[in-house]
Amino acid sequence: SSMIYGFGEFRLDMTRVELSGPDGPVALEPKCLALLHLLVRKSPEAVGKDEIFDTVWPGVTVTDASLSTAMRQIRRALGDTGERQEFIRTVRGHGFRFAGTVRDLATPQPAAPAFENSSAQSGKPTIAIRPFEQIGNDPGHQAIAEAIPAELIATLSRLRWINVIARGSSFRFGTVNDDWSNMGHRLGAGYLVSGLVECHSPKLSIMVELSDTRTGQTVWTDRITGPISDIYDMRARVARELVTALELRLPLHEADRLAHIPSESIDAWGHYHLGIRHMYRYNRADNETAAGRFRRALAFDPGFARAFAGLSYTEFQKAFQHFGTDVRHHQLLALAHAEEAMKHDPLDPFCNLIYGRAKWLLGDAEDGLTWVDRAVELNPNYAFGFYNNATLNTVLCNSDLADRNIETALGLSPMDPHLQSMFGTRALAALIADDLDAATRYADRSMKSPNPHLYCFIIAAAIHSRSGANEKAQQCVQAIRAKGVSFGKTEFLTHFNLRNQQSLDALAGSLEGLGL
Repeated sequence: SSMIYGFGEFRLDMTRVELSGPDGPVALEPKCLALLHLLVRKSPEAVGKDEIFDTVWPGVTVTDASLSTAMRQIRRALGDTGERQEFIRTVRGHGFRFAGTVRDLATPQPAAPAFENSSAQSGKPTIAIRPFEQIGNDPGHQAIAEAIPAELIATLSRLRWINVIARGSSFRFGTVNDDWSNMGHRLGAGYLVSGLVECHSPKLSIMVELSDTRTGQTVWTDRITGPISDIYDMRARVARELVTALELRLPLHEADRLAHIPSESIDAWGHYHLGIRHMYRYNRADNETAAGRFRRALAFDPGFARAFAGLSYTEFQKAFQHFGTDVRHHQLLALAHAEEAMKHDPLDPFCNLIYGRAKWLLGDAEDGLTWVDRAVELNPNYAFGFYNNATLNTVLCNSDLADRNIETALGLSPMDPHLQSMFGTRALAALIADDLDAATRYADRSMKSPNPHLYCFIIAAAIHSRSGANEKAQQCVQAIRAKGVSFGKTEFLTHFNLRNQQSLDALAGSLEGLGL
């Protein structure tokens, strides 16, 4: 059955789990989208409440009030009302009926693949997932080889920044008959996820690989092994690790691929990926280069939410790391760009996170945390989200919660580009919890990670000073001074203005003693 429908001025695309209207994507919770999908699919028949509960909330006891709330949200999204009922009619004593004229937009034909011409550029990354190959002919485990990729398609469809080829198309190719380049070509997919399920009872091994269909290059691979009884945990781990690999490695892989291509043949997504690569280097020059790339992406596509989020991130760095001179100006720009990102795609976890960070930058860590939490709800495998949650919980002096969230972030992404900050945050959380041993351990890890920045040095300095390691503390102070920016106690405490007065006074005292 089709997964893409049109009605009125709306388009419901269940391959991307997204409703869009005349002004772009419309914010709707996943359960509301599932309910709308059910009504549209059954149109013009009426759908009874029992069928709605079984389909949208399987295995969960839900009250009529939840159904009414979901219905209200759908009607509001469609500009409908309980009185007007242009799209959704209430069928008294039975349920609901979708009354709009539904057009089947089907899965669109893939565009001619760009990779035949090395100068034509990327577009939104598109991924196909094929059924996994099974080794060992136990028919009881064939289901596993199909269930894992089906689950990956469902999980990746929640990511806002990639296209995932629907199961009906990608599963047509089977496991091994078609080579990756042919499959990529036929589906218009630049990336392919394939895998292997090997079962020698009671052990199970799952191998996953993400490859570039244009070159055959492996971008990422992982092997997960355990007892068959852990199959559900292992399936979840495969999904988790693939999502993390996509968030981190795919933009960098795209950037490497585009680095040798003349700028005039690069599109909005190409500029975005190149911007991300510079954004993670945390110095003034790369930050400027990243901002330039995001602006070029927006010149191509003025509604590109992630490019606005990237611009907000670069403005955040200008204020936070004092790359710019007028801190207030950069704070306000960080918020303005984040608001634009949210306007264009309120369901993108990256945009929600950037909005939360901009709120914190302006001094409101409490409100910032609600948006960071929403980013993690939208993508429960979002390492960057858990790290930012920990940072804001550190400011709010919830050190246990901060520590747990950093642990989750490190588990999801042990090679993260923010490793120095993750350990720095964890060190500060341990200092607030008066665990000096742990704080020293994490501060050392932060210093040994690539690219430690001002905040990492100042946190380490405060910890070494508190534990009496004055020479180490002074080395950190020298590193801060060597960066040649006016940065010290005041600047640090502007952002890390701890909400517990006692912790704040103690931290301020340590920094004062360092002559910062």
